[in-house]
Amino acid sequence: MFVKLLFLVLGLLVVFPAAAQDAEVLDVFAVAETDPSPGDGATAPLIWLHPTDLVQSLVIGTDDNSGIGVYDLDGRLLSFEEQYGPMGGADLRYGFGSQGAALIAAGVSDEARMVFFTIEPETRALVLVGEVATNIRLAGVCLYHSPLTRVFYAVGFSEYGEVEQYALSEDDGELRPTLARAINVGGELEGCATDDALRRLYFAEGENLVWRYGAEPEDGIQRRIVDFVGGHISEEIEGLTVYTTADAAGYLIVTNEKADSLLLYERAGDNRFVGEFRVRAGETADAVSEPTGVTVSNLPLDARFPQGLFVTSDDVNSSPNGNNNFKLVSWADVAAGLSLTVDTTYDPRAGQSAAAQDAAAVTARLETIPVPTATDAADDPAIWVHPEDRALSLIIGTDKRNGLVTYNLDGSVQQTINIGRVNNVDVRDGFSLNGQPISLVTATNRSEGSLVIYAVDVASRQLVDVAARAIIPGVEEVYGVCMYTSAISGNHYVFVNSADTGEVEQYELFEQDGRVDARLVRSFVVGSQTEGCAADDAQSVVYIGEEAAGLWKYGAEPDAGEERILVDSTGEDGHLTADVEGVTIYPIDDETGYIIVSSQGSSTFVVYQRQGDNAYIGTFRIVESAAADAVSGTDGLDVTAFALGDLFPDGVLVVQDDLNISPQATQNFKFVSWRDIADALGLTVAPR
Repeated sequence: MFVKLLFLVLGLLVVFPAAAQDAEVLDVFAVAETDPSPGDGATAPLIWLHPTDLVQSLVIGTDDNSGIGVYDLDGRLLSFEEQYGPMGGADLRYGFGSQGAALIAAGVSDEARMVFFTIEPETRALVLVGEVATNIRLAGVCLYHSPLTRVFYAVGFSEYGEVEQYALSEDDGELRPTLARAINVGGELEGCATDDALRRLYFAEGENLVWRYGAEPEDGIQRRIVDFVGGHISEEIEGLTVYTTADAAGYLIVTNEKADSLLLYERAGDNRFVGEFRVRAGETADAVSEPTGVTVSNLPLDARFPQGLFVTSDDVNSSPNGNNNFKLVSWADVAAGLSLTVDTTYDPRAGQSAAAQDAAAVTARLETIPVPTATDAADDPAIWVHPEDRALSLIIGTDKRNGLVTYNLDGSVQQTINIGRVNNVDVRDGFSLNGQPISLVTATNRSEGSLVIYAVDVASRQLVDVAARAIIPGVEEVYGVCMYTSAISGNHYVFVNSADTGEVEQYELFEQDGRVDARLVRSFVVGSQTEGCAADDAQSVVYIGEEAAGLWKYGAEPDAGEERILVDSTGEDGHLTADVEGVTIYPIDDETGYIIVSSQGSSTFVVYQRQGDNAYIGTFRIVESAAADAVSGTDGLDVTAFALGDLFPDGVLVVQDDLNISPQATQNFKFVSWRDIADALGLTVAPR
């Protein structure tokens, strides 16, 4: 009861599974076992697949008292390395570096050091690749190969809940680490596992529960509970591994140590519990007691393992009574007994064939200077194109702790206006003030509950306050904003929406004694909280994102009423993941082009046709590159089709980045070439 109450207090969404004792436990039998581990500390097994002859594959086993051993499929100890120290949790990936080598990573037990090996196929001997110094004393390591960026990561964890994730690269044969993320899980950690294709990272918090994080560094600290002690877990969990198939099927396997059993959960979705099994004594091997480390392979290795091999550590090894060891089990027995999906074609040596390609990948060409506030601060950009020299164009960004910031096209700061909690911003050209056409900038100031109005002074490239008075909208709390210039009347308007209630107000902007004033011409309610919006001047429509529900299209003229069309939803059949945030429009001509929406919950960007019924086109994400880190959790965005220099010959998309991690810094804005997006999704470009 205490655990359940604690989860409720923490606000975690948990589906409590039925008690473990209510489920039937499958018995399978050990086919073989390894020689005893020399240090009596058998911890983490790995299966290394031979590149040309699977019968010569190996079991690699760490010993947290002594070192790391190499065993053949009959369990014979071929070699044992003690010189690098006692080894804890370990992992293996294929295709690393210029040689495409198999990479084995292990944490040196209770030391701030990772050790990396490969296997020489002819001799089947361990070869040291390098070492990485960490900032935490390690209990183990797991590896992650990103399907988005192809970057290899080593994730080290300590017994104290500390985690460090390092990007690994090779430079002239030397291993190069870069710290990409540091998080604190909380309790005592015993094991970790990654699911490359689904981009998931799992931790076993010993006496408590199994956590699931996103495996990309940009995923930050958001997490979900898979299972907990008192659910299907008896007392303590240790090791984890993933059985991968060529699609999203497959299983997460967790050691239920004190029950001498293994628990299975679906890889996909919410990791639904599937079943439980124990490894009993076979003809040549005793039963498994208190399993800690586990691993599994899909491929048929020999007649004993026709559908793959499962290996687990055995803490007792009672027959004969000796040092602990590893037990080998036919995966076919587990699969048949629990009616599991089997895929004997998935081969991890082939690279990322099972990667979940849910979105095209593009990279940012550059990024702005970070905002000064170390909280959720940067929010929404607007692009102002200089009428004479496009190289002098500006990105106008909101810092919702301080005010407005304008940036040059190289990301440097041009101007800072400290006026309070400015949330969203937009810009329109062609407003007549004192007989001259100007560019108007409007923004919502939550500190004052006001709509602020500026003009861009072309000569100085400074924003100048031109509001006739303090304009206080009637919505409960000002939040989002977007501007509209009517192709019918030529009038300028601004839409203001609320932080919580879904209220929207439309104001007409007009000149008053050489300044700019506003009058309310329309109001309506979207439904629930809304923020992002964008008006299509030529089509006389406005797109509004209802954060939890989807994207709506309304008429933009003041007499358009409340009639609307749902473009896309966050529901099961939709392409958006809440929250629905920024909205922007890339025009090709007066009728065609694209609508781009920030799907914040999935850290992706969804593209629709501008014309007709706004058909869905595709989804992309912004991944890391040498120029900038990846983008996650985007709030606001803006795009222009105007050519802005060599980096942006067909226009630029500017997006807010919630986690600015390389280097670690406060939030900022990233610049993406429209040509890169067009190439990734097969879109049209319209350079102007």
